[in-house]
Amino acid sequence: MSSLFINLTDPIIYQSFGGDEYWTKATFTPGSTILKEGEDSQDFYTIFSGLVKVKKSIKDGEQTQKLLATLGVGDFFGEGALLSDKTRGATVEALAETVLLKLSLAKFEALVIKDPQAAVGIILGIVKVLNGRLQGMNERLVMLEHVSALTRKMQGNLAQVLPSILKEVETVLHHKSVLLFTPDGEVKYATATVTPEQLASFSQSLPKAVEGFKQPNAPVSFMEDAQLYISVHTLEGTLKGVLVSELCPRCQEEDVQLLLTVAEQIGNLVG
Repeated sequence: MSSLFINLTDPIIYQSFGGDEYWTKATFTPGSTILKEGEDSQDFYTIFSGLVKVKKSIKDGEQTQKLLATLGVGDFFGEGALLSDKTRGATVEALAETVLLKLSLAKFEALVIKDPQAAVGIILGIVKVLNGRLQGMNERLVMLEHVSALTRKMQGNLAQVLPSILKEVETVLHHKSVLLFTPDGEVKYATATVTPEQLASFSQSLPKAVEGFKQPNAPVSFMEDAQLYISVHTLEGTLKGVLVSELCPRCQEEDVQLLLTVAEQIGNLVG
């Protein structure tokens, strides 16, 4: 999904929304923390260049942190500073050399007084993006319900139901390309959007993924550049296939979670 927020990398638009009088540029090196979960800061950020990751602590006794999203140019975070008085709900770290445009709450309140139209435009830009995220989540929930219904109806009949399942998945993926391989490299299903070049690339990295999935206590997913490989196991734990799709930073988190759930459903079919 392309960013719906204001394009502040455009100098003319940047000036129309306050420019240097209200926004401050801040540069972060890879690995540096920009926001920390639980802190009481009051700044809103949009990404001028670079890449960041957003993660949140899970209450599992081991202080595990879950990746929520990877954000790039044009995306924003820290909107709670303008919309509520709550502490930071997640930690944000730079993944690359990153330049941010920062708008403090005090500067935003000053902009409201001097240029209400610009201030309203910022809030509307935030709301449009948040609404788009919610819509995408709803589409995925509906799709997963359809997949669950198909697997319940066609239990044990993988050949008949698999095309229907992956066509459902294709409708909501940012990148439409998705394949199901057997562990020995046979393509059981591929969406129509998969190109010969993609198939060759996926096939080349498949043995590495399969080998990893066969190791004790192996993770269920494997990333190679912008490609995601997810193991498909039976209920007894036997590796029966590998679900593969293309990813990019903008779609990574939401599509990973979706495909993990679908791989589990397919595993139930062959179990």
